[in-house]
Amino acid sequence: MNHAVAGLALIAAVTLVNVLLTLAVTKRWRALMTTPARPAPAPDQGPPALAVREGDRVPDFTLHTPGGGIDASALAGRPALICFLRPDCGPTRESLPGVLRWAEEHAPSGARLVAVVNGRPEDDAGPLLEAVGPVTGLTAVEPPDGPVAAAFGVRHHPSFVLLDADGTVVETGIGLGSLTALDLLTA
Repeated sequence: MNHAVAGLALIAAVTLVNVLLTLAVTKRWRALMTTPARPAPAPDQGPPALAVREGDRVPDFTLHTPGGGIDASALAGRPALICFLRPDCGPTRESLPGVLRWAEEHAPSGARLVAVVNGRPEDDAGPLLEAVGPVTGLTAVEPPDGPVAAAFGVRHHPSFVLLDADGTVVETGIGLGSLTALDLLTA
């Protein structure tokens, strides 16, 4: 008889635990069902963009070149192409022929090419500086998120800003093939 009482007590205990677990699971399930669903992740906001847009005035900046510092006013009166380049970036290297063609095509009419290289000159920026150096005296090397890149809102390389002679942004581009001016379709 003792074994029967112990067996019934064990069955009662297991049944009680089962009921408690079932109630806990049911309560949790109901809480989840009444909680509002999490919002879906935000849709892709589109391609990356610069802080400047077509029609904006060129932001204030000071470019520290080997020949000294220049600012946005030094570009006044002539069209200019400002290129933000990174030496270890494949699209930067692939965009160089277009940048050089633009400079050769437009320099005789007074246009300026400005190259802002992301990196350190003593590291891997040297070959990139040598590539653009012959067509522009306006090259500078600055650290990532440097002051000129920050003024234009550059976060991706290569990035391009085309200015007209009045200092108005005519076109911007991020990445290889993003600027029609580099294909010499526009001036």
